[in-house]
Amino acid sequence: MAKRREASDPAAVLRELCSRVADAAPEGWLRASVTGVADAQGAGQTGVAYDLADGAERVVEMDLQSVLRRAYRAFGEAGRVLGVEAGVTASGEFEVATGCELSGVDRPKRGFLYMIDADALPADPGDEQDGPVDSTQAGDPDEAVRLLRAYLRYRDELFGFSDEAPFRNLPAPPSAESLDRLEGRLGTALPDDLRALYGVADGDGEAGVFERLSCWLSVEAVAAVHGGDRHWAGGGRTERFFGPFVPDADPPGTVRRSADRPGWIPFVLCTGGDLLAVDMDPAGGGRPGQVIRLGAGRGVRYVADSVTSLLRRHVDAFARGAYTIGDDGELRLDAPRDEPGPSVQILRVDGAGDVDLGSARQAPHLLAVELSRCASADLSPLREAPVETLDLELKSIDLAPLAGHPTLRRVTLSAPHAVDLGPLRTLPRLAHLDVSRASVHHLRVIAELDGLRSLALRYEQWEEWWSLGERLPGLAAAFLVGKGRHDRLAAWLAEFDARGVRPRAGARRIHSGRL
Repeated sequence: MAKRREASDPAAVLRELCSRVADAAPEGWLRASVTGVADAQGAGQTGVAYDLADGAERVVEMDLQSVLRRAYRAFGEAGRVLGVEAGVTASGEFEVATGCELSGVDRPKRGFLYMIDADALPADPGDEQDGPVDSTQAGDPDEAVRLLRAYLRYRDELFGFSDEAPFRNLPAPPSAESLDRLEGRLGTALPDDLRALYGVADGDGEAGVFERLSCWLSVEAVAAVHGGDRHWAGGGRTERFFGPFVPDADPPGTVRRSADRPGWIPFVLCTGGDLLAVDMDPAGGGRPGQVIRLGAGRGVRYVADSVTSLLRRHVDAFARGAYTIGDDGELRLDAPRDEPGPSVQILRVDGAGDVDLGSARQAPHLLAVELSRCASADLSPLREAPVETLDLELKSIDLAPLAGHPTLRRVTLSAPHAVDLGPLRTLPRLAHLDVSRASVHHLRVIAELDGLRSLALRYEQWEEWWSLGERLPGLAAAFLVGKGRHDRLAAWLAEFDARGVRPRAGARRIHSGRL
């Protein structure tokens, strides 16, 4: 029983790992090192490398998978891959580094992500946009309260209620101190019109004031949603890095092109999980306090220049008689809805022969091009388009027409015939490259892509890259594409370590002791 408790103890697991390495050591050894990985599906490791007294190195193959799996249970995190680097000396001292910088991923293809420095990932497009030209708020606090009163009066008259106290059916307003605490937790002030509305009611108690079947959130609910998992953003920044592109809103340039921003404050929960938020960090063409719609997988949509304008739409609909009452007694207002987005932002072609991209010249908002299972395409029409994401699956690819393209950030190539990567040297903003499904000329070109922050290769390509001995660009993330054996994964990780590429300080835990 004591032995079983010891085996489950984290420190004992690492000690056992190092003891097994020492027990298998050849005569005259000085130091041994081994790299291992483990996750919920399995474990693998490199051979154990022993430095000998005569200056030679001997690699011994041994099976450490069982102890690595126990290390994962002791130190691992769900959904991530535990990396273990152990060093043992003949004098009995050992040091083990453990960390979860590796994770299994489904995109760009099933494989593994090695996060070297999350802080060095490319900036969000929204971070690079200028702030609002007009920094005044479009909303009016007094008008917003009048409009809410008018809305409730219209509704009460419609259903035969008394209008003596239009706010009587709404939750009592929070105190001014509660609103101050909320703004402290948000890190920004509420827009004046929304704060004024909270001055008369703490949300609508699911009365659907702002939208049918919606809920205007209470002050406490606003704080909880703002500080929660923010599901509309599609996961953390690392996960969002796999996404295609960040669309623009309509009108263009009103909302920053981001998956999420601290200045987006949800205040209405809508049908289907969408949220209405006030935007206190707008783009150049927007204004603080504008209303946007957040939805997981649907991007961000511009709704109105203020909460005041949104309420005005509802009151105008009542005044025009633009409403119906369903058989279920639900009130449905025919208020103006979100307009479609600005002209084409993404161009997708699937299963075609030779593709004509001439229409790109008439697409001033084109941000992404995806060509799948096509024969060929002349990429010249993309020279003047503001394309940021290019995903090409063609029988043959010629990148020369894209030389010097000023906005391309992400390039994914898939082709059976070798692709010349040379033109990529001239792309000033290229940050992500995935050639895992392509045959390429001269992988060494990658060493010249100084702005590259993310590189995706299959295992054989990584092997070729290591064999070239070229320097590695300043990567923030590396991808091993394909679900291979864990021993390959461990060998891949060990190559980074051998070249001095390690996660940023603080990402690993160091364990040391004596056998």
